[in-house]
Amino acid sequence: MPRSTYALGCDQVTRLMTILLLVLSLFLLYEKLDVPLMLVFLLVLFSLLLRWRFTFNPLFFLIDATLLVVVSFFQVDATLLLALYIYTFASRIQVFALSPFFLYCLAILPFPLLLFPAVSLLLGLTMALWKKERDTMRQEADELRLKVHRLQEEEEHLLLDYQDAQQLSRLEERNHIAQILHDSLGHELTAAHLTLKAMGSLLVRGEVEKAQDSQAKALDRLENSLDQLKLAVRQLQSDEEAANQRLRQLFEQFSYPVDLHLSGDLELLDPAVRQVLYAAVKEALTNVAKHARPTMVKAHIAVTGATTRLMVENDGLYEQKNSETGNGLRYMRRRVEALGGSVAIQRDQTFRLLVTLPSKKEM
Repeated sequence: MPRSTYALGCDQVTRLMTILLLVLSLFLLYEKLDVPLMLVFLLVLFSLLLRWRFTFNPLFFLIDATLLVVVSFFQVDATLLLALYIYTFASRIQVFALSPFFLYCLAILPFPLLLFPAVSLLLGLTMALWKKERDTMRQEADELRLKVHRLQEEEEHLLLDYQDAQQLSRLEERNHIAQILHDSLGHELTAAHLTLKAMGSLLVRGEVEKAQDSQAKALDRLENSLDQLKLAVRQLQSDEEAANQRLRQLFEQFSYPVDLHLSGDLELLDPAVRQVLYAAVKEALTNVAKHARPTMVKAHIAVTGATTRLMVENDGLYEQKNSETGNGLRYMRRRVEALGGSVAIQRDQTFRLLVTLPSKKEM
């Protein structure tokens, strides 16, 4: 996972502060700088650079600081360089490691020079707090990304469940039609078929009157089958009319008056498209009721053989804290796009929601 700019900035500033402390320590020791002290300074510099390049056990820093204390017995001015290690320990919140060295500096260094390890300690603690805040923010960001990922997975599962429900609905509709045709037409068509076969046998034997009687019975059964077929079609059409009436009732029962303009035949829509259109209308009106105080609400539904367009517009103030859409609109967008449609939002003097759907769902 790539590291954030914030994290890189924290590490860079930590090293920059170390360099500044090195330069400042060199400035403070400049008048007393001799060959042994210069050698000690270079060894401390090498120790810090080595640990920037490679990852070592933090115990080695403790060893280096201890060796510097031993050297300070013979070269007192080298005690000032302990501030670099105090800064390193403080930036890692290693209180038990920095405490003895800071106390040693208090005991050895005079007052003006004592400010250097004190400042190093404060800078190290500041960097430690910054790193802690960085880690907290990184953890929170990871948790948010995980939650977003889980929400996306749930949305995908909902879409899959929705598509499975659509497939099940189609299968149930087919079974319903097959049951109607079987119950209504099966018996009559079978009887008519047997009657026509019997009529053929009567004609072969020359029993014309009986054949004519069988013909009349077959015609009656076929006419009855035709009536049953018309009844089955009317039953199916009544389901579609009920669905269309349910869509219109959303506008009629809305808390604000809706100026509805409907063009085209809703009965031409695929059942899956009609269901998504119904959900889109419901979500659009729900958002108006929750977030707006309109004086005008307009709705346009235009159905053609290729596309179906929905536009819901209101002049109320749509209250949203950010530019992102809410969960309801986001789920609606997913459902519309699953059918090959699109959702657009326009904000100007009014709030306008535009939904475009294919009139026939692509299989």
